[in-house]
Order: sequence, then structure tokens, then C-alpha cells
Amino acid sequence: MRYNRQIPLIGEKGQKKLRSSLVAIVGLGGIGSPLALYLAEAGVNLHLIDGGIVSLSNLNRQILYSEEDIGLPKALVAEKEVRRRNREVEVKGFPHKLREDNIGELLEGADLVLDATDNFNTRYLINEFCVKNRIPFIYSAISGFYFATTFIVPGETPCLYCIFPNAKDEKDMLVIGTTPAYVSSIAATEAIKYLAGIEPSLKGILFIGDLSIMEFSKIRVKRDPNCPVCSSLNGSQS
Repeated sequence: MRYNRQIPLIGEKGQKKLRSSLVAIVGLGGIGSPLALYLAEAGVNLHLIDGGIVSLSNLNRQILYSEEDIGLPKALVAEKEVRRRNREVEVKGFPHKLREDNIGELLEGADLVLDATDNFNTRYLINEFCVKNRIPFIYSAISGFYFATTFIVPGETPCLYCIFPNAKDEKDMLVIGTTPAYVSSIAATEAIKYLAGIEPSLKGILFIGDLSIMEFSKIRVKRDPNCPVCSSLNGSQS
């Protein structure tokens, strides 16, 4: 009964695939919070990774948390909340910052990785690990009213470094709470489609939007033949 409204869309086989899948969400802030809820409610098993703690300034967008959670580790609060929402899924919170020396352990066994981080050092680390291990991942980012997302399949689509070589992080990034909610719903939909056996729509496509003027664009991106991260992989260019 829990999934009877989505099974006609993805099929019984698709639902079984969701229930046997493991997704690692890196970053449990404005994007990662709704991602965790959407995927858990769809029946996906989760690893939730974030080394931060809940603060008052998080609450305008990080919907997993409440005032009572301030000062607590995000990953553990998120694990408890997701388990409360759907006890059928397996969920584990990891209150650790993703680093080169622990990424193999934290992302082990993941069928899909969702990048919901807020800095390019961590994004590039995820990109390199996923390319090396041929793990698909979804990049999502926000700034103010602006968002961007794409579905990356190592060896088939451009990797993140192809799209954003040598990117720099913003200082004191501003955000409206609805912007991460918007992009997370897109990323979660792409994840559910992929895990259920439905072709994602954003492979090789950078989908961007500006919610302040409600303008959206799809940009077809291509692999860089000289990319230091993915150029050695076989596969067709997008």
C-alpha cells in the first residue's frame, strides 16, 4: 500500500529494484535533506554522509531538522528521521566529512551517489572516486535562486571536471529555502528513474534554472578528450 501510487509508473520490477538499491547521499543540507526524504519514501536504502552539526541558520532550507536538533550531528539526526518516516528501508548515518582516506569506506556498495555538497573540493573528490569505480552520480548545486544539476555516467557522459574545470567556491553563499527543494526534486526523480530501470533524462545534460525569473535551460555538454579525470575511460561521448 505504501508504494501503490508509484508502482503503476515504474512497475513491480522497478519497485523491487528500488528496494534492493543503495544510494549514498553526500551532504545533508538544503539539497541533501529533501533528497533523503524523497528517496526513503520511495523505498530506497540510504547511506547519509555529513560531518556537520545542525545550526539555527540551517533551518530555512534543511527540512530534516528542527530547533530541537541544534548542536546535534546532521547525519545521526537524519538517520533517525528517515527511519521514523519509513522503517522498511535500511538507513545509516555517517557523521564524517568525506575525505580521500575514508571515501572508499563511506561509498562502498553504493549503486548511485548523490552529490549534495557545497564545495568543489569535495565534489571533485566524489567525481574522481566515482569515475575510477564506474559509479553513476548526480551533481546538484544551488546559489540564491539559481540551481544546476546533471546525471554523470563515467565513460559515457562528461565527468564533473569536464564541465567545471578548476571551479571556485562562493563565499557566504546566499540561498532561498525553495531553491534546494526544487533541484532536489529533480535529482531525486532522476535517481528513482535510474534505479527503477528507466533511462534518466539528464545524462550529458546540464539543467540550469533561475527561479527569480523562472527561466530554465538544458545545455548539452561533451566529454573533454584531454580531461585528466575521465579521458582514459572507454565509452561514447555525449
